[in-house]
Amino acid sequence: MGNKGYEDLSNEKAKQLIDQGVSIIDVRDQGKYDEAHVPGARLVPLNDILADPAILPDGDILFVCNIGRSSGVASQMAVASGRTGIFNLRDGTEGWVKDGFPVEGELS
Repeated sequence: MGNKGYEDLSNEKAKQLIDQGVSIIDVRDQGKYDEAHVPGARLVPLNDILADPAILPDGDILFVCNIGRSSGVASQMAVASGRTGIFNLRDGTEGWVKDGFPVEGELS
């Protein structure tokens, strides 16, 4: 996990976790989510998480955003609220698409 309390993942490692059933939380706004998101991702905007981290599902979570920055903030918030099993998609949805991984949404 490193000293941050969460782990930044490459697309390949994230895909392995996704295949194992990790909860995927997309922290972007509705419009960006509708354009393209990691298959199976649930939209929970960052502001909602900042207001109430208890809204997050139980178990391990992979946070996703555009480029990995906002999802890093969500990861920090989850760890600060006592959560473990927290992961951040390092290069975000943009990196996911660039590397040829599948998406759902208007751009799929």
